[in-house]
Amino acid sequence: MRAALNFGRWQLPGSFQAPGSLGRANRWYATHGRPFAYTWLTKTAEETTPDDILSSLPSGPVSPSAAPASVPLLLVTPSFAHWLDSSSPFLSQFLSRLYGNSPGNDTLYAVTAVVDALPDTRSEGSHLSESEGLSLLVVGQSGVQAKVAPPRLIRSSASEETNLLFSFQPEVIGPTGKGPAHEIGLRLANTIFVNGRETTIFGTRWIWDKASGGYTLDSSMDFTSCMITATSQAVDTTLELPLHPVTERRRVMTSMGNILRQLAKSTDLTSTDTMPASSELERELPRYIAEHNIIDQRVSVWALVEKPDLEVADAGSSTHDRLTQSLHQGGKLHRVMSGGGGWGKKQGLLSLDPEVSFSGTANHDDLVTLSQVFDPDTTQLDTLPSIDKGITVDDLSLLSQVATAGDYIQFFVSVEPTGAQGNVSSNHDSQEEPISCHFGMVADSMELETHEVDEDITGVVSLPRTFGALSEKAIAYSQPIKGEMVSESCTKLNIPGCRVGLEVV
Repeated sequence: MRAALNFGRWQLPGSFQAPGSLGRANRWYATHGRPFAYTWLTKTAEETTPDDILSSLPSGPVSPSAAPASVPLLLVTPSFAHWLDSSSPFLSQFLSRLYGNSPGNDTLYAVTAVVDALPDTRSEGSHLSESEGLSLLVVGQSGVQAKVAPPRLIRSSASEETNLLFSFQPEVIGPTGKGPAHEIGLRLANTIFVNGRETTIFGTRWIWDKASGGYTLDSSMDFTSCMITATSQAVDTTLELPLHPVTERRRVMTSMGNILRQLAKSTDLTSTDTMPASSELERELPRYIAEHNIIDQRVSVWALVEKPDLEVADAGSSTHDRLTQSLHQGGKLHRVMSGGGGWGKKQGLLSLDPEVSFSGTANHDDLVTLSQVFDPDTTQLDTLPSIDKGITVDDLSLLSQVATAGDYIQFFVSVEPTGAQGNVSSNHDSQEEPISCHFGMVADSMELETHEVDEDITGVVSLPRTFGALSEKAIAYSQPIKGEMVSESCTKLNIPGCRVGLEVV
């Protein structure tokens, strides 16, 4: 019914890697300008020390051009948030070892953030696995843009919500040399009880200190938004969407904004008979709950909204293939917020989450390079990535009509993710080893605790060429629309256990 987050032959075993692995990745970036990634996972965060991480880093210089050309982004889970404090020597040691003892530039920038969890892509069991740890991605300096957070004393409840954005831009033949990007928006962890901050994401500037033979912190800035852009030769994707259909696919007859009022009573296109939007759900949900012995009788429901000209998958297609094909053509997933019952004019209405991307976030025009963040008077010399439309554009249309008359809608319930194995069909001929990036939502906390009891893994596991993060809130995913070279389709994914995997070359 679903396909899992897995990259087939690129999947890595859970074993310790030689320190030289990351060194080779560093040298590859310095030579070819491609991003590189590395992830450390642990089930015993309380026993993990900085030396466990630092010991896997290369100790020699990678290239005279590496430091000025690249910016490391380091994501950590809440158990490691204190390692990012200015009072901790970890970041200085991490950067000094990463770039070696002979930096080619006296100044280095870095970005760090705290995320809810990391995906454990080594899992071969019946469940997707989540882990504590650290995840590193290094990209070109011109590919990092950010917006500085306002001082805390002047922040209000209407302040922008903090998020981290990733844009994987494939190179294509054409006037711009770039095609529509795959973009991921990630809500960060709530760290109010960890370090007193609602969320934690900041940029730092480091100066090489000859006396100590390492980098020392020069300045630090809190961000409200940060966008990481990586150019690649090709991007292959796979999805895990743990949903099960509970209604038929029907036409929308009347609606307003994010409120559904009436759906077609029949699936016959010639019929004009209508029924209240919640009628079928009110009938089918109790049946589904009874058939599956759901004790607490609480299920979450999502609506797939499609335009009438969308090409529908064959009747024999799996739910996964049906959903994947729809999203690739512009279909949207909206969580059902409320509805059903009622009386009078409110009878039978359904309210859908209107967001298909992250509203309340920084506009792309407000993002600047790190050199401008720390020195606003500096003329911007870097060539910025071309961004026409992304997943955080402050556009009122994002909150306008969710479904119009003539659109089609089908309702799904969330189910437990399986984590079953599957392969990604690569559409590129490159001989380079790809970077596997994994993003998604954490599973329900109770399920996560149950599955982790069976884990018998101690210590730190290193995964080269792997990067990713999970959110407890939501991710937004924008992808090129099938058959089009300029358009992108975006949807918000807040389904527990959902995953988006990108294989980047």
